[in-house]
Amino acid sequence: MTIEIHNPELESILQRQLKAGNFASIEDMLLQTFRGAQLPADEQRKAKALEAAARIRELRKGVTLERPEGVSLRQYAHIGHRY
Repeated sequence: MTIEIHNPELESILQRQLKAGNFASIEDMLLQTFRGAQLPADEQRKAKALEAAARIRELRKGVTLERPEGVSLRQYAHIGHRY
């Protein structure tokens, strides 16, 4: 099947989503969009939250927090802050 897009604004949105890495392909984007449209509102929010959590976990891979021994996380977070 061939789908032609004649709306420049829609084409721009699709290209931005692909470049941002939010979807692997146009087909993937369409599948996720249509699947989401079929879910009730609560299920859509739940699915989006799970997707966001998965992305955060992916971003955090390999990230470590090396703080000096004896320094609490609260103290470490406030290093350099001015009160």
